[in-house]
Amino acid sequence: MSVRVQDFALMIGHAWRCTDCRAALLENPEVMWLGHKLSEQQRAAVLKLTDEAFQTVERLAGATGLDPKELEVAIEHPRARLRHLGSVKGDYFLRHSGTD
Repeated sequence: MSVRVQDFALMIGHAWRCTDCRAALLENPEVMWLGHKLSEQQRAAVLKLTDEAFQTVERLAGATGLDPKELEVAIEHPRARLRHLGSVKGDYFLRHSGTD
């Protein structure tokens, strides 16, 4: 049985892996967090993030308030590895079928 990982951790986990999404999250967080279920506290943490927070997992956990173990699980989660921030289900299909 797999443990449910909160959206916030998945978003941060993906930003750890994908430097393009990290840059977009740091530059335009209000757009990049769309579709993620975030609390006001989590949104405030995202707004305070800097590139330096991504130097180590421990530093990122401290900057986000995430438990380091949960962050590590999120970084390895298939959704964090495969889905870019700002994308939605079917996004790939729509962009490549000429219907956008």
